[in-house]
Amino acid sequence: MLDTSFILTIASKPLNLIEELEGIFGKVELLILEDTIKELKAISMRKSVKKAKQAKLALEFAMKLKIIKYDREGLVDDKILNYAVENNLIVATMDKDLRKRLKAMNLSTITLKENRLLIF
Repeated sequence: MLDTSFILTIASKPLNLIEELEGIFGKVELLILEDTIKELKAISMRKSVKKAKQAKLALEFAMKLKIIKYDREGLVDDKILNYAVENNLIVATMDKDLRKRLKAMNLSTITLKENRLLIF
């Protein structure tokens, strides 16, 4: 499962995420919550041209993924955490706080550092 921060980051970087992940894990399916799409749409409407452009690129990428409707109350990060726990998923995020929370729940995370995937 990919969160907003991760999608925004990879949208501006030339790397083939799916090929890299499949090289590590075998066949993968990238998921995104419907709420993450909403966040990207909101960012794409911002006055900051750079952020808006990045969010539009991220949206183009995200719309090709499997979009999950998850009707729970709470913030998007809470929903990602809960959905990942319920379905034993690996979460790709750049958000340090979310990574800590996922680690506390014994879930693996993926992040990027210097254009390399790191798995924890």
